[in-house]
Amino acid sequence: MGFSELTVMALIYSGMMIFFLVPFKKQQSREFKHPITFKESLLHITFHKKALLALLLLTFLLIAIWFGYEQEIYHFNAHSGYPPIDTGSEATFYMCALIGYTVILYLLLAFWISLNILKRKINKLIKYSNNL
Repeated sequence: MGFSELTVMALIYSGMMIFFLVPFKKQQSREFKHPITFKESLLHITFHKKALLALLLLTFLLIAIWFGYEQEIYHFNAHSGYPPIDTGSEATFYMCALIGYTVILYLLLAFWISLNILKRKINKLIKYSNNL
């Protein structure tokens, strides 16, 4: 698979994961009594309705990668006449890369949301102090 193909697939996957992990607007505008921490941001984007779809997408892609490589091995071994091959390590590499990319994307999204909420909180405090 070429670099451009991987780039397009990564962009589409990233867009879908961001869409599924960002909570609905009414949950996002929820007011916090104290400044939100990174841990609370992780919990905030994990436990909502759309996060289940992100988990289903990740699970589907992992299964698709595994069965795709298994089918490739079976087809080559059944029709080539050459000694049997095994590309399980390549499938494992792609699956680990997908999980790693998802975790990095998840952590960056949680960090971005916590920074935005903290920024809004600081802006409210500045407006409040200017009004005094």
